[in-house]
Amino acid sequence: MAEACCICAIRPGERAAKDYLTVYFTDRNRAKNPSSDRICTWCSDAIRLRAWYFNPTKQAWVKLFARNWSWLYQGEQLIAPTLGPERGEGKDQLPVVSDLPTRVQMRCWLLDPPEPPFTIAIAESGQKHILPWAMPAYSRDYYPVQFELDSLWVDRVQFAALLSHYEALLGWFSKTEIDSGAWHSDRLIKALGRYEVHDQAIAPHRGTRLLQLLSYVAQKEA
Repeated sequence: MAEACCICAIRPGERAAKDYLTVYFTDRNRAKNPSSDRICTWCSDAIRLRAWYFNPTKQAWVKLFARNWSWLYQGEQLIAPTLGPERGEGKDQLPVVSDLPTRVQMRCWLLDPPEPPFTIAIAESGQKHILPWAMPAYSRDYYPVQFELDSLWVDRVQFAALLSHYEALLGWFSKTEIDSGAWHSDRLIKALGRYEVHDQAIAPHRGTRLLQLLSYVAQKEA
């Protein structure tokens, strides 16, 4: 039986870790099976992957590292983003990535995840490798979400209720105000008698990564 991957400790290590974990990989201390010198294809591909992306704002092709992306897998099948055929030549011959997930789409993943097993990894900064640390979920009602470098366990019913309260508060306040509980007096006056029930639900979660995840995907009603 193949030795478990040094990074995720979930999948068999099919490749030599030294070929993929270069000096530029700075998260060695997070390895879940550090005694192994093998790495799985899931982790090695995520760490090494770069792709071309057509930036519609700049109307130009740019290279993106996989650490910039958020991910949704169902089993081993990549649902989002989309990886297409390669373009370019030589060292610039890379696959094309498209349909990079939006926060609206991530909100949908969390409220209505696919049938298990699935894996959700949400990039907050775009500066960290997150997919190698993501755990597969085997329930739609209580499941792990990789949010940047934090593994959160989400109760779907609780999350939906908190998100409803959070988005109700967006009718009066900014995300900064909701996250901190420091209200601007002019907006507070307008919300008196209506915002309190929503704030009472949110208040116990201030300072937690769960609230930061809620804040990240919450949408203000148009």
